[in-house]
Amino acid sequence: MQTKKVAYYRVSTKGQGKSGLGLESQRAIIRHFVDHNDIVAEFTDIISGGKGVHERHELQAAIKMCQANGYTLVVAKIDRLSRVTEDALNIYSKLDHRLISCDIPNLDKFSLTLFMAIADRERELIQIRTKAALKAKKERGQKLGNPGNFSEAGRKKAHQRRREIALNDKANQRAMLLAVALRQQGLSLRKISAQLNENGYETTTGKQFAATSVKRLLDRHTAA
Repeated sequence: MQTKKVAYYRVSTKGQGKSGLGLESQRAIIRHFVDHNDIVAEFTDIISGGKGVHERHELQAAIKMCQANGYTLVVAKIDRLSRVTEDALNIYSKLDHRLISCDIPNLDKFSLTLFMAIADRERELIQIRTKAALKAKKERGQKLGNPGNFSEAGRKKAHQRRREIALNDKANQRAMLLAVALRQQGLSLRKISAQLNENGYETTTGKQFAATSVKRLLDRHTAA
């Protein structure tokens, strides 16, 4: 059975690429889940996640290598591969399902579709809420923005705050999707909590999952 892997990394800025920030964390995650002796090649794109997958030359090279040799493509997080459901599923098909994403245990087409769909939906909802809030503020005659936020310190603080909110929300959504998928596979609440904890997920209060917190997570999904 073919065990060789090709690692793919993506960072958004040249600064991240040069400094290793983001890149090194992705490499560390992959090395935690995959034996480094099985990795035959590594590819890195320095490009925004908003760019299409066809503009990522290193990704295309990695896919071609996997296709030609029967290798498996590995990413640290699924959003490093793509943030568009159709693109991720297309790549998954091209690779004949030989894809590993370290944040999605036992990845298959069902779990990949769930994770990508919720990411798509959340991104759309954020855009809708932002536009609605700006429109309402403008109609009230309020200025769109605080002058203090135009300073370098203000921009950095706002960027960090937005990043924290996005990461927390995304992590919570992913934990919910994983819990739902595992429940559908017949796992108990206790076993689901163990899986979530092993993969680094936390509750909204920063604690480890227990059977009761998993039940609340599943209940929120049902009520959504």
